[in-house]
Amino acid sequence: MSPDYQIPGRVPEDSTPRQAVSDYWRDRYTAEPYYDESLYFDDYEPAYQLGHSARAQDIIRAYEEVERELEGRWAQERGKSRLEWAQARNAVRRGWEESERVPRNR
Repeated sequence: MSPDYQIPGRVPEDSTPRQAVSDYWRDRYTAEPYYDESLYFDDYEPAYQLGHSARAQDIIRAYEEVERELEGRWAQERGKSRLEWAQARNAVRRGWEESERVPRNR
């Protein structure tokens, strides 16, 4: 079965440990063009986690099709992050885009 195929009504499992996602982005987030020196990794981490998990659960739709849903989820899942959606959306998108590159066996 192709990795882009999703059985209707079934949410795929994301076998990537949350810590692996955090480790992947902790090493990279300061090189991103949206990085703000006044913010910490703890501010960006929930955005990367949201993008990663959303992509793992919805492998068929394009990011543009789910962005509004992710904005709503950000309001609920951001925790103590100081990022407003306008700042978080780039990190969420990068988490989505890079989800396949995060090592699963860390």
